[in-house]
Amino acid sequence: MASYDQIIKVKSTYRSEARNFFFFLQAIGRKYTRPVKIKYRYLKRGRFHVIINGGPGGIDAILQELVLNRGLYYYSCSLPHKSEIISCVVLPIFKQLIDYRFLNPQSRFLRKHILGKRAQTDFVPTDMKNEFSYRFEVLFRKWDIGVTLDKDYLIELDAMLHNFLLNKLGHIKGERSEVFYKLLKRLKKIFMLDAETESSFIKTHDMRTDILHRLGSPKGKDELHEISNNLYRYFQYIDEFEESQKEKTIKIRGKRYKRIKYGNESALDENGKPYLDENGEPIDWDKVTEEHDCHDCCVKKGQYHVEGCDAEVCPKCGGQFISFDCGLPSE
Repeated sequence: MASYDQIIKVKSTYRSEARNFFFFLQAIGRKYTRPVKIKYRYLKRGRFHVIINGGPGGIDAILQELVLNRGLYYYSCSLPHKSEIISCVVLPIFKQLIDYRFLNPQSRFLRKHILGKRAQTDFVPTDMKNEFSYRFEVLFRKWDIGVTLDKDYLIELDAMLHNFLLNKLGHIKGERSEVFYKLLKRLKKIFMLDAETESSFIKTHDMRTDILHRLGSPKGKDELHEISNNLYRYFQYIDEFEESQKEKTIKIRGKRYKRIKYGNESALDENGKPYLDENGEPIDWDKVTEEHDCHDCCVKKGQYHVEGCDAEVCPKCGGQFISFDCGLPSE
């Protein structure tokens, strides 16, 4: 079971109103097929010990759904002294919940959202930072909780995937673009796109085309779930990849070292001689990295490895970065 265990603080004079808000959250959690169980206990001086247990993604889902379904807004509308309770109870409690749970909580939009001055899609807490990864997660979550119909979800998803391809290929706005399938083939040459993800792109585009031509609803909800889960994993990778490209140095034992890109590793052994292949021939590392992506994190030559990749070389000792003590970043 996934869990959340945190001390939440509010002004002590609002502990009764805080209990009411936690009771509201408990009611939301109980409606899930696999209930999200929320327990809280008042300590003292406005501090609540909050424990939330739920299935994989359940806790994140309930926090995201409260935004996408405007749950916080509608709850606040029923309150006496609305502005005061929002400022002293709803806002601080929910902000602490999402700041603790998500890497990208976007809590700067929270007050305006609760007051109904921001659209749901302007503020959805997620772990995704990349623009397209974030957009996909919002689309997927809206569809998954029933805010968006299958047909609308497919149309929006296909448009987003198309924009993603154009962006990665450096398409100039206003110029005519190639057809969807050709864009996919071009992307494979410069960026990671495995067969399963490519198939999910194609199925999404074909299903979207089908419903537009036939003016009907898509069939096969199980297939749509499978496609979406594949795309979720892919955009999770995109997010991790983009973040890894920003980290150009690593701090080891108090000193900064330049990270080594894929393809720039030394092809020489400890004796200064080229490594040999299974036939005893010297390995042409430049050729290998030109023709093959990294076996673990799938980056291409000239790109930084994704965090946790077992092929990244330690810039200090030249060994495998994740397995050497010197590869542990200093505090």
